[in-house]
Amino acid sequence: MKIKWLRKLIQIAALIILLLPIWFTDLIWYGTYISAELVGVDLTDPLTTLEITLASKTIWTPLIISALPLTIAAILLGRIFCSYICPLNFLLELIPLKKKKTLQTKLLPAVALAIVLILSAILAVPVFNVASPVFALMRVLIFGVGVEIILFAMVIGAAFIWGQKIWCRTLCPLGAIYGLLGAKRRLAIKVDKDNCINCGRCEKVCSMGTSPLKNSFADACTCTNCGDCVDACPKKALSYTFNGLKR
Repeated sequence: MKIKWLRKLIQIAALIILLLPIWFTDLIWYGTYISAELVGVDLTDPLTTLEITLASKTIWTPLIISALPLTIAAILLGRIFCSYICPLNFLLELIPLKKKKTLQTKLLPAVALAIVLILSAILAVPVFNVASPVFALMRVLIFGVGVEIILFAMVIGAAFIWGQKIWCRTLCPLGAIYGLLGAKRRLAIKVDKDNCINCGRCEKVCSMGTSPLKNSFADACTCTNCGDCVDACPKKALSYTFNGLKR
């Protein structure tokens, strides 16, 4: 099975799990991808944790502990939330792949992340949670259509104009923090240079504008480990490795 179709199955399963608490209670899972409880373990994404800590000017130990599982997962596996779990990414991948060279500065997400954290501290409000198209989509899916749909519509419109993953590549602070955490991840895509023919297909299929042939820090932070490049390689020169062992 191609990695793409496996990823689609995982994305659909993640979407179903997100919606299950609407109809069923007493599940092993309850919550959203902002904050949830899984088999009694509290989970909070690292950006939300930082925002709340800065906004409240208080270090709350249970909140910090709840961020550890997802933080460790990102350190080991990289931005897999973006490619395998994020419901917004799932919908964006339904848009035909179209990339433009404009608005692809790979430092912009880090800048957006810094701005969000600074504003959270100044305004005493978790800014990204309030004005995030990712979380807006989750609220629409769970609670119904509201004013949040405007944020989602803006991202979809930008995707048609500037490219499928323009939000993910250039502005998403959540993706930025997962990218920074996973820059030196254990699960990575490696190139077998003996088999690589430099055909460029891996670069053409990458919706994030990265290349497995490059070793830059910016590319490492941007790559979501989606595996599209692995599927596209005609010589099977690309593969996942974990701690250097082929998978």
